Amino acid sequence: DEGAAAGGQVVDLYPEAHRAAIDGASAWIYSELNDGVYRCGFATKQGAYESAEAGVHAALSRLDARLREAPFVAADVVTEADVRLLPTAVRFDGVYA
Repeated sequence: DEGAAAGGQVVDLYPEAHRAAIDGASAWIYSELNDGVYRCGFATKQGAYESAEAGVHAALSRLDARLREAPFVAADVVTEADVRLLPTAVRFDGVYA
């Protein structure tokens, strides 16, 4: 079954009750962090790099504040927003820092 985790339990990463929060978080996580690290890496002008870097650091600060208050990005359960964050967060120090 699609969405079934180990043991057959279905995991809903986009629960209807949290969709607005998930969509909002996913939007800024993508634009400022996921895409931001690429914009830093591919910047050919110092100003473009600094702009992207400022967005990345602002997103990291925003995430830090959120995750001090709650265990997950957009809800009280793991959602699509957490999954979207994961690849960039996991490789951030090794690749981007």
